[in-house]
Amino acid sequence: MRFQIPEVVFVRGKDFADYTNDAFDCLWEEGATSPKMLTIGLHLRIVGRPARISGLDEILRHMTQKGQVWFARRDEIARHWIGMYGSAAP
Repeated sequence: MRFQIPEVVFVRGKDFADYTNDAFDCLWEEGATSPKMLTIGLHLRIVGRPARISGLDEILRHMTQKGQVWFARRDEIARHWIGMYGSAAP
């Protein structure tokens, strides 16, 4: 909703990219000692606008360049945890 209410935070795609990349960088560094996960919620009619989609492009480019990143859907994450812990995930 930060895109929907301009006075809150995100007006442009760059605002979204900067914020998300900062969060990613922090988790990426912490991930050197234990795995971390960053969830990015997207709505196609909000982020998919021409002035905003560039922010998502920048985020994906930044993460890919950093390396050692797994881009996964929710079902893939669930399968991963089930594979590690069985059906009684923590």
